[in-house]
Amino acid sequence: MSANARAEADAPLRRNVRLLGAVLGNVLVEQEGQDLLEAEERIRLRARHARATGDVDAVRDAVRTLSPDDQAKVLRAFGLYFQLANIAEQHHRLRRRRQYAAEDQQAPRESLADAFERLRDVDTEELHARVSRVSLELVLTAHPTEATRRTILLAHLRVAELLAALDDAASTQEEQQIENELGEQITILWQTDEVRHGRPRLSDEIRHGLWFFEHSLPGAAERLLAELRARLPDAPSPLSFGTWIGGDMDGNPAAGADSIREALDRARELALGRYRTDVRELAVALPMHRSLIDISPELEESIERDERELPDYAATIGQRSELEPYRRKLSFIWWRLGNNGYDRPAQLLADLDVLARSLAANRGARIAAGRLAALRRRVEIFGFHLAKLDVRLHANELRESGTRARDALAAAAEVRRRHGPEALDTVIVSGTTSASDVLTVLDLSEEPLSVVPLFETISDLGRAPAVVRELLAEPRFAERMIEQRDRRLEVMVGYSDSGKDGGFLAAQWAIYRAQEGLVDVARDAGVELTIFHGRGGSPGRGGGPTHAAILAQPAGHPPGRLKLTEQGETISFKYGLPGLAHRNLEAALAGTLLAAFPEVSAHAPTQEERAALDDLAELAERRYRGFVHEDPQFVDFFRAFTPADELALLEIGSRPTRRPESADFLGSLRAIPWVFAWTQNRTILPAWFGCGTALGSLVDAGEVDTLRRLYTRLPFFRSLVDTLEMTLAKSSLEIAAQYVELVPPELEPTRLYTEIASEHERTVDAVLQTLESRTLLERQPVLRRSIQLRNPYVDPMNAIQVELLRRFRGGDDDARLPLMRSIAGIAAALRNTG
Repeated sequence: MSANARAEADAPLRRNVRLLGAVLGNVLVEQEGQDLLEAEERIRLRARHARATGDVDAVRDAVRTLSPDDQAKVLRAFGLYFQLANIAEQHHRLRRRRQYAAEDQQAPRESLADAFERLRDVDTEELHARVSRVSLELVLTAHPTEATRRTILLAHLRVAELLAALDDAASTQEEQQIENELGEQITILWQTDEVRHGRPRLSDEIRHGLWFFEHSLPGAAERLLAELRARLPDAPSPLSFGTWIGGDMDGNPAAGADSIREALDRARELALGRYRTDVRELAVALPMHRSLIDISPELEESIERDERELPDYAATIGQRSELEPYRRKLSFIWWRLGNNGYDRPAQLLADLDVLARSLAANRGARIAAGRLAALRRRVEIFGFHLAKLDVRLHANELRESGTRARDALAAAAEVRRRHGPEALDTVIVSGTTSASDVLTVLDLSEEPLSVVPLFETISDLGRAPAVVRELLAEPRFAERMIEQRDRRLEVMVGYSDSGKDGGFLAAQWAIYRAQEGLVDVARDAGVELTIFHGRGGSPGRGGGPTHAAILAQPAGHPPGRLKLTEQGETISFKYGLPGLAHRNLEAALAGTLLAAFPEVSAHAPTQEERAALDDLAELAERRYRGFVHEDPQFVDFFRAFTPADELALLEIGSRPTRRPESADFLGSLRAIPWVFAWTQNRTILPAWFGCGTALGSLVDAGEVDTLRRLYTRLPFFRSLVDTLEMTLAKSSLEIAAQYVELVPPELEPTRLYTEIASEHERTVDAVLQTLESRTLLERQPVLRRSIQLRNPYVDPMNAIQVELLRRFRGGDDDARLPLMRSIAGIAAALRNTG
């Protein structure tokens, strides 16, 4: 696309951002006075000029001229601007998607249409057979990285709806009305505190997770299944959902038997309530009269059975709907949904199928294929539990065989009886180092649960194939986990702790190699393997574009079976708006479909390429560990250079930021706050440190062509380098340098920061050489422009945060609340926490 065409395509986005900025300016004047708006504009213009001239200290100096109260207000103004800009960008992505469809251009990237186009040469029978085995499960987790409150998500949803209405406004008067409503919502946001003033309870996190099943996921998933079946009419649903919220007991003392029960009880209540509303609306929409239509004997008998089984309700509705049989049948379904009349979703599906068959047999096929079919697809995907609850326990706790673990497994058995085995069937053992860690669960529970080892460190990933092979040879595991589960096996690989352990490149390659070994084990044992990818939101924890990440993995056994975590702020960013939820689900499913055909989508490394990647991973890990784990000053430097200790103020998760069993700060610090802290000061170190040494070794040796061949040939390496490029573009070491002044001289801040800056420079150079580019994101001008436009707003927030950290660490408790808001604001600005 030419620069002019791109500018024209993005013109609606610029208009939306200008409008939202103008309305925000009006609200600031109304709420705080003209002086605040002028201060905000003065700081923004100074930041933009500083970016152009390289004089970033000018922003710090300008911020210091503000009073502490004005600093806090300017910080909030910039933070709210980013909330609004994010919504506008999300809305524009959906707008462009619709334009592509309307113009009937080639299939959009990462779409189902694009996937099927790439599979056009596959034999039809083979296509059906493999797609029928595809499985994609997306698992929501409650890791403490979600800085956006539920109340604010609702306001964001309303702003997005108003932007959509603005696109369709038919008059100036209608546009003005929409602008007035935007002003109302922005005023509400200004008067709503963006940070929590108390740590959320686990119940709050359960409710927050269910928000997405209430507002966006059911409609998006149902539409996607309809689109798949338009191409493959009889395809089973490949899509399902899971959750850890309420079942993740690793390091969270609030989770246990009670939260397991609560999570599934709340989910069932929401699901049945949603279906009940749908059924009532359907009953209103299907008033077909016996004088004009016939119905099937099956439907007639079904209504008669309802009248026999529910005589009181039949008497209540009397003869009102006797001549409208579809409405009458739906009335009985509505009553059963509200009165525990269905034990399992299959019973509801059976009743819906009776209606569909009667319609299809009596000139109503078009009606059956409409809202009734949509409801059926929602029930098929989400059941009565919405998302399968996984229980996670750390191996250390299982070794102790304490009351908490026993009670949790007993609760798991109890809820399976109440909600059905499909509502909870997995126990994940984090920190798995040996087969005995997994076998302990079999000692504590007789339930036929899938016990899933989670391998989290570089060394544990290296041992993963051997541990799983040992498990498969153990008779109890083979009987309970394989024979009782249709010879299906699940193994989880952790991106977060492996990245914290050995750095980005070494962790990514260790996970790739582990998967290859696990596939060999599964093939030898004749079992179907599902790899569960514990990816975080940020690149340092395995995050990044989902479609590319799926295609970067080695072929599975069978290919096309994946389970992925969706964590923290990634959930609200990807699934907060219904249109975005559909777009991101489609990208994940399209990638999984292509992964089912590795001969089309995958390229395994040759032995020579494998040896090169082994060497790169070893160099990167050695450099990373030498700096992060072995430099005696590093931990204290990290705690002073980043807001690592202050993250706990934000109260964004029920789980503590550190594991309790170790006094070692870095060893006990969870991977999430580790990444979150480095993101706040714009260094983003976990996502690139060590890569410059590794990739640069080939550049220095005159072997840059090796890097280019790896990038061209291997989806794994291409995804890795593309993620590196994006991360480096988002980082800003000139801003990070301001945090150095927070580090006491005895911690050698100059030496340590110089090491960071040198490795960063080397990583940027190696990436540019690999890509044959002059600047980062040269091939992605839209993303590059987005980052450039954000910087004048983010840079002052960092400058203010440095001042707040200095005050807070000096004992000024008045800095506490503004500091919390700075953390939330920068997270929104960068669209990333941990």
